[in-house]
Amino acid sequence: MISNDMYTVHFISHESQCLKDNLLGDPAARTTVVIAPSDIPDDYALPTIWVLSGYTGRGLSYLNHSPWQENFYERLSRLRRNGMPAVRAVLPDCFTNLGGSQYLDSPVTGHYATYLWDELRSYIESRFVSSFRTVMGKSSGGFGAFAAVALRPGLFQGLVSHSGDMLFEWSYLPDFPKAYQVIQSQGGVVPFIQAFEESENKPGSWISAMNIICMAAVYSPNVDAQGFMADFPLDFDTLELKSWVWRRWLKWDPVRLVDRKDIQESLRSLKLLYFDAGREDEFQLQYGAVKLDQKLHEHQIDHVFELFPGGHFHTNHRFDRSLSLLAQVL
Repeated sequence: MISNDMYTVHFISHESQCLKDNLLGDPAARTTVVIAPSDIPDDYALPTIWVLSGYTGRGLSYLNHSPWQENFYERLSRLRRNGMPAVRAVLPDCFTNLGGSQYLDSPVTGHYATYLWDELRSYIESRFVSSFRTVMGKSSGGFGAFAAVALRPGLFQGLVSHSGDMLFEWSYLPDFPKAYQVIQSQGGVVPFIQAFEESENKPGSWISAMNIICMAAVYSPNVDAQGFMADFPLDFDTLELKSWVWRRWLKWDPVRLVDRKDIQESLRSLKLLYFDAGREDEFQLQYGAVKLDQKLHEHQIDHVFELFPGGHFHTNHRFDRSLSLLAQVL
């Protein structure tokens, strides 16, 4: 346990029934981090912020120390000392052997949406009572936050997406040529995964390749496929686009999801819809964010959108902005 006069960090162990016997062999027992006010009883209803990490991250990652940056616990403590209302933050672990889950249900990676919003939420809130529920995240976590509102209408009153995955043709497709080269250098998807697991040195190019494999396992799983249990949207030899597979990916793109009437209604019901992106984002996510902003205006959905100087990494300072906006509606 970590504690100061403002907040206490609780490490909550829980064995999931949803994640048992998943095809990747990932553990069903997970540790969830709950950051709760030190001076308020757990059964006193408070606003709860579910914080989703990016690809390769997990809840515990938000407690890491980076040079010249606060971790999430330190940030919440400072903001409360400066007048922000008390909240609880829940930081779950949805890491997989492929590096992530996108916080969706998949027969390959596991049923992480069901785990989070049905099983784990009920377990956490049986102890830490919630009065107002919001979901926020960065990168894949930002996508997961948007997907959570889409999948569970009425469950959340706030949505924050920092540099969330969207406009997939520019955030994903540019990574395929080099990722495929890396995968083919090891003899294909299955041998690459084995080499990745066995290698103690995992260069950035390998992690990018694993990211593509993970996305296929989430967006286009196929347990009957030969070799790896997913369909890939580009041919490995020619890079020819397989439109029937690509359509399965695009149905999850927030820029497309917002065209659905039911999701528009879910977004309209929010007390806060906030998203941002860096002007120099290395994954071109600023273009999707601008497009989402345009569509939300077209559909007359209230929101706050900001472009900020910088790229995709080392942007935890942006939490100060989103948390201050949440504080106004808590």
